[in-house]
Amino acid sequence: MIESLHHRPWHYLLLLALAGALFFLNLGGATLWDIDEGRNADCALEMMRADNWIIPTFNGQLRAHKPALLYWLQIFSYMLFGVNEFAARFPSALAALVTVLAVYELARSMFGRTTGLFAGVIVAATPMLCGAARFANPDSLLNCCTVLTLATFWIGLAERRWWWFVLLGAFSGLAVLAKGPVGLVLPTAVNFLFLLWERRLAIMWDRRWLLASTAFTFTALPWYIWVGLETHGEFLYGFLWQHNVQRGMSAMEAHDGFPGFYLVVLLVGTAPWSIFLLASLWFACWSAIRSPWRKFENVWASARDDDGDRPAAYRMLLCWIGVYVLFFSLAATKLPNYVLPTVAPCAILLARLLERWRTGSIRLPAWLQVSAVTCLGLIGVGLGLGLVLASLGQDSLFPGGGYADLKMWALVGIAPLVAALVGAWFIRQGQVGRFIFALSLSAVLMLAPLAAYASGLFNRYKAPRLLVEQAELVQPGRDIRIGCFQIDHLPSLNFYAQRNIEQLENGEDAARFLQYSVPVYLILPAETWERFATTHGGSARIVARQFDLYHNQEVVVVTNR
Repeated sequence: MIESLHHRPWHYLLLLALAGALFFLNLGGATLWDIDEGRNADCALEMMRADNWIIPTFNGQLRAHKPALLYWLQIFSYMLFGVNEFAARFPSALAALVTVLAVYELARSMFGRTTGLFAGVIVAATPMLCGAARFANPDSLLNCCTVLTLATFWIGLAERRWWWFVLLGAFSGLAVLAKGPVGLVLPTAVNFLFLLWERRLAIMWDRRWLLASTAFTFTALPWYIWVGLETHGEFLYGFLWQHNVQRGMSAMEAHDGFPGFYLVVLLVGTAPWSIFLLASLWFACWSAIRSPWRKFENVWASARDDDGDRPAAYRMLLCWIGVYVLFFSLAATKLPNYVLPTVAPCAILLARLLERWRTGSIRLPAWLQVSAVTCLGLIGVGLGLGLVLASLGQDSLFPGGGYADLKMWALVGIAPLVAALVGAWFIRQGQVGRFIFALSLSAVLMLAPLAAYASGLFNRYKAPRLLVEQAELVQPGRDIRIGCFQIDHLPSLNFYAQRNIEQLENGEDAARFLQYSVPVYLILPAETWERFATTHGGSARIVARQFDLYHNQEVVVVTNR
């Protein structure tokens, strides 16, 4: 089966079909997730409506959280598909697709076509990349540009033609436009550390790096200079200082973590492939050493590069993982998506381990095989039980008393469980290739339905779109005002209502708001309205009512009309 797919067009066709199922299927089925998706989607909408391609704004105010690349792509997407959830997420899904193909080409260049195919399948069917593809934020774009930068560096390193320098500068510039300085600093650190390990730092003195610098300058800097001038430096201060330097120095918004936080993130974020993640890192470390210590000769014998693998490839991937994990582990603010760029090298190392095991060039200890199959079964059992518990949970643990519809989705846990049982038989019979196929199929069957359809089950618990529909707040051309009182502003309200939302600070402001001569709509907790209506409600009436996931309470919309 694997041998018959040894041509690049067939590989691409398979990976495109896989990405279509994992990234694009029912992409707009789930309503926007606040806070990030709501802010990003509406920021692009505000820029499009104002015909403004320079200054990001949200709710009429400067938004200095992220650069403009995501917003530009979302604007083009709105023009193609209309203003909806699919269009808001389409740039992320497209970036994830490009990432899969780039990982395939990188792994193919490093280790051959079969490992390239395995790597493409693995990286596509990981929860981290699939989740990023279905989320309207810059992470998928940054990840794509990072993978393109490092893949270009490796593939073109031997000949180093002029286009190599230009592409490195351009891809780095796009990464900086996607999410800021990390798009340049971290890939550069990876490349420098790799060249240092390889004792090839002389490459850094090539005068053609001026081409890379020029390409980077013309790609990234014009917008940063323009937005800095237009906002009198306010955007640059807010973005570079508050959302980059300060995030590294202190844990913002309570996003901190323990020292091994990112190891756990990678184990969960690459499941079910992570049953071999630690083993792949172990073998990679040994394969990166040309002359192992004599006292470890017996251990090395099962991991050495008998199949002709180059230590340089393992060194590049280990530098990649090490730089990102170390950098973000030292940073005070910790979020799972920060190490998304490490999924690509992890997928390649996993693919190489499985291919070497399949061809017999390495031997996996019996205990490791048993542990891997057992963990695969536990993933299936844990996923199924977790979804059942979520469907039956109490208010204290699960807002709204649990999500009953999740119970049927517990069946997806059967896929890894069956794969574990069947895989154990295949391994016992020495049919490693069939075990890898069963593992791959279980990963897709587990992830694709959950990503495409299960996430939409939460729509009824997310209030913004439902409130907008019930209260008929989309009234283009009419002079109406919408406000929030005693409830944190839900950013996706702006997107669905296609208007700015006023945040009212106290009861007097809310009372005056309801007395305006124009039609107004006030959004507030139902309990607050019950108290407020007796003293300030006047003739206002409720026109919409909905439970909200984020606030774990019922929210109402009242109007003076």
